[in-house]
Amino acid sequence: MIRIVLIAPFEDLKKEAEQVFAECMENDRAEQNGARAYDLCVLLAPTTAQALSLDLDADVIIARGATAFDLKRRGFPLPIVELVISGEDTLNVLYNLKEHYGQTPAAMIGSTNMILGIEQTAQKIGVNVTPYYLEENTDEEIYRVVMRAVADGKKVILGGMRGCTYAHNLGVEHILLTSGRSSIWNAITAAKQLGVVSRETKEQSLLRSAMVDNAFEGLIALDQNGNILSMNHSAHNILDLAPGNWFLGMPIREVLRSPQIAKLIKQSGDYIDEIVEYAQTHLSVKKITIYLREEVIGYVLTVLNANQIQETEGKLRGKIYHKGHTAKYTFDNIIGESAPIRECIRRANAYAQTNSSIVIFGESGTGKELFSQSIHNASGRRGQPFVAINCAAIPENLLESELFGYAGGAFTGASKEGKPGLFELAHNGTIFLDEISEMPLALQSRLLRVIQEREIMRIGHDKVIPIDVRIIAASNRNLYEQVQKGLFREDLFYRLDVLDLMIPPLRERGGDITLLAQAFLDEFCLGQSRKPIRLSPSAEQLLERQLWQGNIRELRNFCERLCVLGGSAHVVEADMLKDFLSKGSGCLAPMAEPEKPATELELERLLDALEAAKGNKTEAAKALGISRVTLWRQLKRLETEQS
Repeated sequence: MIRIVLIAPFEDLKKEAEQVFAECMENDRAEQNGARAYDLCVLLAPTTAQALSLDLDADVIIARGATAFDLKRRGFPLPIVELVISGEDTLNVLYNLKEHYGQTPAAMIGSTNMILGIEQTAQKIGVNVTPYYLEENTDEEIYRVVMRAVADGKKVILGGMRGCTYAHNLGVEHILLTSGRSSIWNAITAAKQLGVVSRETKEQSLLRSAMVDNAFEGLIALDQNGNILSMNHSAHNILDLAPGNWFLGMPIREVLRSPQIAKLIKQSGDYIDEIVEYAQTHLSVKKITIYLREEVIGYVLTVLNANQIQETEGKLRGKIYHKGHTAKYTFDNIIGESAPIRECIRRANAYAQTNSSIVIFGESGTGKELFSQSIHNASGRRGQPFVAINCAAIPENLLESELFGYAGGAFTGASKEGKPGLFELAHNGTIFLDEISEMPLALQSRLLRVIQEREIMRIGHDKVIPIDVRIIAASNRNLYEQVQKGLFREDLFYRLDVLDLMIPPLRERGGDITLLAQAFLDEFCLGQSRKPIRLSPSAEQLLERQLWQGNIRELRNFCERLCVLGGSAHVVEADMLKDFLSKGSGCLAPMAEPEKPATELELERLLDALEAAKGNKTEAAKALGISRVTLWRQLKRLETEQS
């Protein structure tokens, strides 16, 4: 909507203008010229001061005579369309004067733009008219001029509403100068055209202003002498300046008092990019020189502090690259009430409060990634990326580029834009390196450097990228044995193994098997929209006696198979479950009656490890891939069960 404000000095003109505007709009509709919508607001204001006291929020102003002249002279910030007294309007007034007063001396009072040249026109018509020019559009000035004209012997006053009012009070004849319908129509037509340009200019200005003020970078405009012309909010905040615009027009060297910035401004060159010290921090400052016809007219500075640059990188990584790199699970998702799993959760929760590297040990299927995600979500890095990679699942020739990224065109088939590596994507978050024992030795040395220096370099690039990443590694092999065999770097082992977490296998979690099985059955039944399946006590005992070499993964697969193939039974008895187990796939071997009880077999395994380590429990625990405390706890439990 383009808003037009018309300032009318008297009521009759207001009514006339509103009628003409309505006719103008109707004409636009008839000609189907309605691409723009217009609104006319007519305000009564006999003087400029009264006009300025009103709400002049508009795209264009229409004003008459002295008011239009005053607004233009004062540099009013909106375009002004003058509602003129046309030649036709002037002639009508002069003929009216001749008809009623003949050669009676008359004074025409108005601004220069209204009555300039009136004497010549009056002579041609045969009337005696003298122009009296107003220096300003105020009540005092109009009264002074009317009094002077009367003192000069003028018997008729030709003027605006206030001039005619003063003449009437003095008992002097008067004729009102007014604009006719044709003049009003022309003024509104011109205002519509000018209003479109004004509106578009205002919109563009607001958009540019919003863009500048909301820019992440600080922006400073300088004239050719280095004086500050403008500064956006970001620059004001980055430079920590006092509130207000007190700095406008001042030399930047006096405002910032930074010799390095002053030196940068004096340097020749169209584009200069430097890192400078400022107020106990570092700023990235860029200077762009602005030319007009090969003449320097000023400069634009952009400023960012180091913290903002790091924050920007983090947001870009988070919004562009981190999609999908999130941790879904927390410790609440870990099902189990047995002492070994509760102790494991307790330790993991304690580890989450640190930033130290962690190695998670455990057999395949025990939930190492579940624990790593839970640690991430319980740490101060939650909300940041969680990036997981299985080092054994990616070919050796691709693993390096996946971990560290590459520059554009670094090798045949590489994207020309390059690609960030997983370490880069995990900035401020956690990277989970599953099956770390399978990482090639060459890459182990690069990983060691990343841990030591906290920076990476993409393949084919010479730029060092600082990173802040917590590393959680996992292995189902005994890394200490891998070190002794020369398959894993000893220095990397000690860098990673700051904190270690041993996840107990399912066979050591008495009672948890039933809890897990029922949770999995509920999940699969819900997903298949079938009634829940319950395990009878005898079926629970049977499941608890299984060894579950595949641990939780194997149990989960079995429960899914039971839900799909178990028929319509709602309660599974031991006999039915036993038959079902015996028909299972290779994921779950049929449970034959062992020659020795499971407890005895497990105890023999632990005692064999102790014997091989010559009674050294630390060495035996390492050989078994468990901690010394876990070894002691398992020995005590097994001895108790046998007694």
